[in-house]
Amino acid sequence: MLHEAEHLLKEFVAYVQDAEKRPNVLSLYLVVDPAEPANQADTPAWQIYLRNALTEIENQLDPEQVKQWKTVRLSDTSEKTEWARTRLRLENYLDSYRPQGKTLVLFVSADQLLAYELPVRLRNHAHYGWMQIKDFLYAIDEYEQHLVVLFAQDRARAVSLFLGTSASDLTVNLDQTWQRKDSRKTAHAAQIARRQDELDRRFVRYIADEINHFFVEDQDVDRVVLGGNVQLAHAVRAFLHPSVARKVISIAKIPFEAPPHEIADQIRAIAYAAERDHELVLVQDTISMAKAGKRAALGLSDVNQALEMYAVSLLILPYPIETPILTGIVDELLVKALYSGSQIEFVRGEAANLLLAEGGIAAQLYYTL
Repeated sequence: MLHEAEHLLKEFVAYVQDAEKRPNVLSLYLVVDPAEPANQADTPAWQIYLRNALTEIENQLDPEQVKQWKTVRLSDTSEKTEWARTRLRLENYLDSYRPQGKTLVLFVSADQLLAYELPVRLRNHAHYGWMQIKDFLYAIDEYEQHLVVLFAQDRARAVSLFLGTSASDLTVNLDQTWQRKDSRKTAHAAQIARRQDELDRRFVRYIADEINHFFVEDQDVDRVVLGGNVQLAHAVRAFLHPSVARKVISIAKIPFEAPPHEIADQIRAIAYAAERDHELVLVQDTISMAKAGKRAALGLSDVNQALEMYAVSLLILPYPIETPILTGIVDELLVKALYSGSQIEFVRGEAANLLLAEGGIAAQLYYTL
């Protein structure tokens, strides 16, 4: 879901990074959530914000360009109509737009438009010039897919959740139940225990295979939580493929019949702690690598040099980005990273503080510079 958005953004970034064009881009983050009371008025709050934001932007532009958008053609290629075509492209999109998600993100230039609705609530923001992508990428990085598998004696239930840091940031992608295939009882009491043990082992292997297969079909799942019957959960974990077992962050006492929002409430703290632990180890390892002269870089100068050489495999930034050294340049760095195919990781809490103490930005590299 959000990873599809990242793919689309990379295509758009390739276009923006074209040195011969280097167009201005209208970046819009609009809180369009229909559940927001302010968006239920005759004129939704997001439309009022957008109108005011466009007016503020146009006050900084050539008045002649501003007036042209109602008469310009999108096929026009004149630089003098760049804003007019951008505005017309935006208006054409909004004519048929109906809110579905919580935040609408738009990147609009004179020649292209990328729109994506996020299931998380970001802040309203508008900018014309360099693409403003840090909040969008942070949403992709933080809003992760979790697979929760709950066990009962004869059933296993798989719930796939896209989970954010806010209690309202929840999307249920899958909720299905696997049934034990063979639960027949034998006629003689002496055979019941042996038969039940065999059925349990068969059931455990079957569920482990189903979970492994799930990861073949959907490789975007970030973490796994097992729950329900704890004994069965531990047994299944032992049969998982090692690459899948490594994604299991907890075995929790979650009732089998719990609705998705209660499941999300119970795993949110577990998921948050796992993410912060992962980030801290990542930053510690990267700093150690850089100081040992291995494939890593610390600080703006070295990281920017690595980006220019397409040497960055993973760019690491604190969030929120409050360090003065990155002010006004972070979106440009992110565009460079996406354009060169780098992965991006935002870190918070203790990991962010550690990173800020070492220059505020780091990267893991494909090779030593």
